Amino acid sequence: MNNNNSPTIIQATAIPITPQTHTVHTRSEPPPKVKLAFGYSRSVRVFALIEAFFLIIYSFYQPYYLIQSLGPLCGYFGAKKFNTPLTYTYFAYLILSLIIKVTTLSFTFNNYDQYYIFFGILSIIIDLWILKITSSFIHYLNALTDDQRNNLRHMHIITTYHYW
Repeated sequence: MNNNNSPTIIQATAIPITPQTHTVHTRSEPPPKVKLAFGYSRSVRVFALIEAFFLIIYSFYQPYYLIQSLGPLCGYFGAKKFNTPLTYTYFAYLILSLIIKVTTLSFTFNNYDQYYIFFGILSIIIDLWILKITSSFIHYLNALTDDQRNNLRHMHIITTYHYW
């Protein structure tokens, strides 16, 4: 309004509005090899953590078990971070542990200690089972690209544990 109280007319022009596109993120299923690698990773982490726990407990009795617990800890962190060298270190640890257990068991067959022989054979069977799961994890880990490994480090997939 100006001083003589008459309204001022202003001409307005319409500005065309451009439509804004919205990106809709949908959840897609990861490829099967990614899901399998993630599932085997969780299984390897569980088995490595259990073994590391018992080796640390045994280290109160014999301190060299603390050094031996580095193998399962490498397996745990290798499976958690999808790190191939750490996983291979754990795999080598499992093979070395299996060789030592078979050698020790072969020397005790002469003593005929039935309980020791039974638990030694049971321990070897369990080690073979964990070795098979770890080798499957390594197989699927090697099939992944570097980008898929990086994505898996930050992904949370609902999957099952693999026990065979």
